[in-house]
Amino acid sequence: MARQTLKMFYPISIKNIRKLKAGDLIEYTGQVLLADETTVDKYRTYERLEGTPFYNLSRELILFCTPSEGGLSSDSVKIDLDDLEYLFMSGITATVGLNVEEEEITALYKRFSRVNLSLCNRTSLYPVDLNEPVPEEVECGMSISLKDVLLYVDISSRGTKFGSEEDG
Repeated sequence: MARQTLKMFYPISIKNIRKLKAGDLIEYTGQVLLADETTVDKYRTYERLEGTPFYNLSRELILFCTPSEGGLSSDSVKIDLDDLEYLFMSGITATVGLNVEEEEITALYKRFSRVNLSLCNRTSLYPVDLNEPVPEEVECGMSISLKDVLLYVDISSRGTKFGSEEDG
């Protein structure tokens, strides 16, 4: 059975995130925070040293990516369990582009009722505004605006992985 494409706009509420099922297609327009394997550690370090968060992560989507020629490459990134828990406790609504293979990580999505989204049929993203430069490196608090980017729910808020036996 074909699934309907849902249109979602920034910011996406937790209530709407919890309704998503593994495999749902989303056409997303709005802002995404950029992150790489070092960004989460920098957020945590700043908060520990300064006693306050560097950036309000509440209701944000965080895209794990690396700058590439003319765009942002979203190859599947692995994340430490503690870093992912930190992001969820900081209010992140959803992650985009994480490699979620381990059961412990899937369980964390279920525990916090969050989702992991993946890009459909592409590995690079570009800002909506063609005059907006693609960053040379990803830094804390950096974001870009996207328009009509097709994503699918890889891990649902119930901890169901797309393509698994529980998927449905």
